[in-house]
Amino acid sequence: MNNKIRQEMDKIEIPSELNNRVILGMENAKKDYEKPNQHKPESKNDRKRWSLRKKVILFSSVAVLLLGLLISSAFVSPAMANVISHIPYLGSIFQSESISSLIIDELEEKGYKISGTGISYKPKKELEVRVEGSDDYFNDVKDEIEKTVKGILKSKGYDAYSVKVSKELALNAYVLNEEEIKLGREITNKLKQLDYKFYPILIFPRAKVISINIDGSRKYYDAVKDDVEKAAIEVTELNNYKDYSIDVNRSTVKIAKADTGALITPAIAEGLMSKKDFKVTGVGYKEKPLSFIISTSIPSSDPEAKALGSEIESMIVEFLKSEEISSILGEESYEIKVKSKDKKKINK
Repeated sequence: MNNKIRQEMDKIEIPSELNNRVILGMENAKKDYEKPNQHKPESKNDRKRWSLRKKVILFSSVAVLLLGLLISSAFVSPAMANVISHIPYLGSIFQSESISSLIIDELEEKGYKISGTGISYKPKKELEVRVEGSDDYFNDVKDEIEKTVKGILKSKGYDAYSVKVSKELALNAYVLNEEEIKLGREITNKLKQLDYKFYPILIFPRAKVISINIDGSRKYYDAVKDDVEKAAIEVTELNNYKDYSIDVNRSTVKIAKADTGALITPAIAEGLMSKKDFKVTGVGYKEKPLSFIISTSIPSSDPEAKALGSEIESMIVEFLKSEEISSILGEESYEIKVKSKDKKKINK
């Protein structure tokens, strides 16, 4: 955050009823800032910390918190209005959670059984919420969930989506019984005693297969594969699972470092595609050279096409030049292409 915004923040008097929430936001932001190398957690609060859009300094986090509190308020002080005017629209999205995460968190806090959300853009822009539970439960909460989601979208100014609430279809997944769980635990303990490096063991009772995924180089895998299989077979025989086959394999999945475009594009996509006025139907990017491609539904022959293209480009440029994003881009150059419905460039 630049000095001008920080100075304006210092002038703002926080109402007493909001003070605790601001302090909580500062404490959470401090925790995020002090633990940059922790492994990705699974809980809801930890998931919030690990959103790429939450990697901001302490004061930025508080600014976002205050902005969130003001969304539902009809009164904004002149000092706060001045601060808000310095936060680019796309920048505010980058610093906050995605709309899907906000919806899930809100619905879970209200006690609804949600399995997930999804956004589709064709044939129309639709946000879907999937609900777990019985038919009776689904029918009881469907309208309430839809109302809540529409309220969240309205608070964000996202008027491009329709809302669909659907029931999660039950999956006939096999649940391991106690003996199978015990078998997996004993194989795990045996391999740990022998000091092998491996990922969590998978048991597939229907196929009668036990999968052991070795963690390490090809050379290490070749050296231990037969011994790992032999150790696992010994455990299965002791537990009367002689008819199970042992599949020892090696993970070849590599986690690639997110490129610049992958870090930046989600905020651009959410910000532009969520509002009807921008007429944006698609957002993508190419890594080398870095290019942002924005597709719209406006024909190039429309008198307003050029103005819309320039407006969209200006918003993206403002976002990319912001302090936080420029630190990610560094010296990397970029190009912005805003295209009409008939695939013609409508920005400069």
